[in-house]
Amino acid sequence: MQHSLGLFGVVLVLLIVSCAPAQSQAPGAVSDQPAQSRTMVVAHRYEPANLAPKVLQSNGPLNTTRPFNATLSLIDDKGLARPYLAEALPQLNTDAWRVFPDGRMETTYVLRDHLTWHDGAPLTAADFAFASRVYKDSGLGMFISIPQDAIDAVLTPDPLTVIVQWRTPNARAGSLGFEDVDPLPSHLLEASFTDYTEGRSTAEEFMADTFWTTDYVGAGPYRLERWDPGVQLEGTAFAGHVLGSPKIDRLVVRIFLDENQTLATVLAGGTLDYTCCNSLRFAQHVTLKREWEPSGKGTPVARPSTAVFLFLQQRPEYVGHDALLDLRVRQALAHAIDRQAINDGVFDGLGVPTETPVPPNVPFSPEVDRQMTKYPLDLNRASALMSQAGFTRDAEGLFADGQGRRFYVDFAVQAASEIERMQTVLSDSWKRAGFEVRPVVVAPPVFTRLETRHTLPGLGYAFFTAGEATFQSTQIGTAANGWSGFNRSGWTSPEYDQLSDASSTTLNLTERGSYIAQIMALVSENLPGYALYYSQNVISWVDSLQGPTAQESSEFGQTVRGTTPYWDIHEWRFR
Repeated sequence: MQHSLGLFGVVLVLLIVSCAPAQSQAPGAVSDQPAQSRTMVVAHRYEPANLAPKVLQSNGPLNTTRPFNATLSLIDDKGLARPYLAEALPQLNTDAWRVFPDGRMETTYVLRDHLTWHDGAPLTAADFAFASRVYKDSGLGMFISIPQDAIDAVLTPDPLTVIVQWRTPNARAGSLGFEDVDPLPSHLLEASFTDYTEGRSTAEEFMADTFWTTDYVGAGPYRLERWDPGVQLEGTAFAGHVLGSPKIDRLVVRIFLDENQTLATVLAGGTLDYTCCNSLRFAQHVTLKREWEPSGKGTPVARPSTAVFLFLQQRPEYVGHDALLDLRVRQALAHAIDRQAINDGVFDGLGVPTETPVPPNVPFSPEVDRQMTKYPLDLNRASALMSQAGFTRDAEGLFADGQGRRFYVDFAVQAASEIERMQTVLSDSWKRAGFEVRPVVVAPPVFTRLETRHTLPGLGYAFFTAGEATFQSTQIGTAANGWSGFNRSGWTSPEYDQLSDASSTTLNLTERGSYIAQIMALVSENLPGYALYYSQNVISWVDSLQGPTAQESSEFGQTVRGTTPYWDIHEWRFR
């Protein structure tokens, strides 16, 4: 385990910004060197449906939307918040970050001078206020609800000043980044938004505007030039980018659904310069380490990242077998998870198994480990729990009730060789323990639909990306809210909600960690799902490309913010 945690040991910095010195410098030094007349081709696995970072989507769309967008701050490879569109970040107990006796707060961001959108129009504080109105509109139901659910208003006393008024304390208030209060170009969207709010058009018509896709206008380092759905997105260097025009003048994001195709393309050479975002898996990383790196063609890196988590459906109308609503059955399944077999079968024993989705090197990890309920591999205990729930083994050695009706668990994953291998190993382990497993492999375009993720029966594969907000009752997706929200299991607990609310309004780092430990203890006790291992984030880049590094800060929900994808892409260059 020491070796595994060493692989995981990237620096994590909790973004309680009051603990950090004020920063006014740009995230990267801006060079006078002109852009290189070259194209950088990168491989991503998932194509977003929409280029606005705030739109709720599956499978980490920020990886792809980031190059086309900019916001108030970003997170560097050490986990530090840096000003981006803002001149500086608010510091606690200053005029820029005020906490009032009744618990309300106010943070003030001053924008850099002469900001522009990709179309040349001025980007001003009004674009943040307009975006806030759009994100808070309950009729749209398309946007990530955090932190808008804690914001009362966004004020703009002048074109360069953004004042955010908070109804409760919020630790991230001083480092608002992507997916928080991203600006929207009011000069392009305000008229259509007014038509929607005044009843002249529908929410569907507003969100169907081509602005969100092929005609997107952002403020990031690259301006969208062309989008061939299912194939690639093309961008050109934005000369007006606030941190300077990118050194490489063209970017192509190619979509690869098959990691073996990505591998073959990398090995063939001359086509791909950088791969990330699940376009390669661990098995392909091993091949690159063996066949590609020794010849000096490039660098492959595998770094443990977000925990893989199986959400266990707890809504009766979607659950699959009703016995999954019985805690004893969920505990029995937990005692039959062979994490070492998964590690051996998927990662050749080099992975990082885990029973908790909390990264091992955050300050509150020891407290989480102390409080959580653990379920060591114990088939006898699993059998005893199933017996208590009314199930015994039938003639085929599988659990069935007193009437001979077989217990089963549906198990859905997204089509991908590594994920399917995990599904096979775990399904075999459960079958040997007496559980009938019904594995299903779903094509990415279907699996990534929000409705699919919220209504899967039994178990559904996912990354544990939302941290302490994951199982809030307000995060349950329904048809009424457009299946938005992070709570895909539908499990609810008033105590969880109270602790999560307390955590989100606590500025003190130690107290916040204590609340998260209690939250994760509730999850481990009630088992609305199972953490299995930390996913391996595999990236590679050709030897001629300068800029990418092996270092990256991981994240956990609202408490630990991970490195912004492509945070310094404007500084990347070819030799």
